[in-house]
Amino acid sequence: MPPGPEPATRSGASARARALWRGLGPAGPLLLVATGGPLLGLLALVLTSASWTPWFAPAGAFEGAVFLLAGVALAACCLMPTHATSLLAGYLFGAGWGATLGFAIVIAAAAVGYGLFARLVGRRVLDAVAASDDAQRVHGALLGRGFGRTVWLVALLRLSPVMPFAATNLLMAALGVRAAAFLAATAIGIAPRSIGVALVGAQLSELDWQAGKGSPWSTVLAVAATVAVVWWIGKVSGRALRRETRGGERG
Repeated sequence: MPPGPEPATRSGASARARALWRGLGPAGPLLLVATGGPLLGLLALVLTSASWTPWFAPAGAFEGAVFLLAGVALAACCLMPTHATSLLAGYLFGAGWGATLGFAIVIAAAAVGYGLFARLVGRRVLDAVAASDDAQRVHGALLGRGFGRTVWLVALLRLSPVMPFAATNLLMAALGVRAAAFLAATAIGIAPRSIGVALVGAQLSELDWQAGKGSPWSTVLAVAATVAVVWWIGKVSGRALRRETRGGERG
């Protein structure tokens, strides 16, 4: 017997997906840009780096300031992955100055990107969350239970390789995470990778874009953070929904 309800089911799922996309407003297209833009920027960087890296040959204060401003602008606007700016900082400016520059670029780019995305997205995502009781409960359980809990979650997201830097900036701004918690978590979660990659770059005699990606300690840390994020989000979300379900049954 032919499965009659299947086309209707597909149509319903498609309609829900379209409604969700419309509800996200500008956050949907921006998420695509935040995910794909850094990859295109990295490709352009790899293809052109030999022509412009000699500009920073003196590696003085002026060159450092120019590199800092360019790195912040590119990373905040979803045009460059932060591991690339950290590697370049170490390669061009050495271990100490390069690690400082790479870390400063990450923090400043996170602050600029957060502010930019918050202005562009507004409250569209929060309004979409508020429209669903379940989504509102999960959002409150994950991000509405104090400064420390929010810092922990966002720091784990920063450690995990699953969420790109720019996409995390966008999601945290769209979900209304407080700026202070967001920046504190970014500093904690991004420091090991940013400083580690800059130190690897400082040891290179020639620019190698694969350097620093496969170090065992960073891989183990990233995998552990990913597992922790998935486990914790699932646990907290399930607990919030079960608590509300029990409350509804008692009522």
